[in-house]
Amino acid sequence: MAVQTEIPLTEVQLPERGILSETILKNEHTALVVMDLAPGEELNEHTSKFPVWIQTMAGEGKLKTPGGDYKLLPGTWIFLEPSEEHAVYPVGDKTLRIVLIIMK
Repeated sequence: MAVQTEIPLTEVQLPERGILSETILKNEHTALVVMDLAPGEELNEHTSKFPVWIQTMAGEGKLKTPGGDYKLLPGTWIFLEPSEEHAVYPVGDKTLRIVLIIMK
C-alpha cells in the first residue's frame, strides 16, 4: 500500500526554543520522523539500533560522529549505520529541521 505525506518547508512555525519531534509514519518496517531543533539545543550523543537516513530540510547544523563532523545544510542526506554514535545540533540563529527515515 502506497502512503503519501508532505513535510512543509515554508510557512511553518518553527520552535524558537526546545526540540520538537513528530512521527509522521510508523509501521513494522519504517518510521518517518520530523525533528526541529531550536538554536542552542542539541541531541546529545546517542545511537540507534536501526539504520537511519537523515535529510536536512531547513536551517544549518552539524552531525558529530567519532569518525568526524558533517555539515547539515538544506538538501544534505546522511546515512548512519546501526549503533553508530552521533550527536546533532543547529549552527547559527535558525531552527534546524531534519527528517529521519528509520529502517527497521
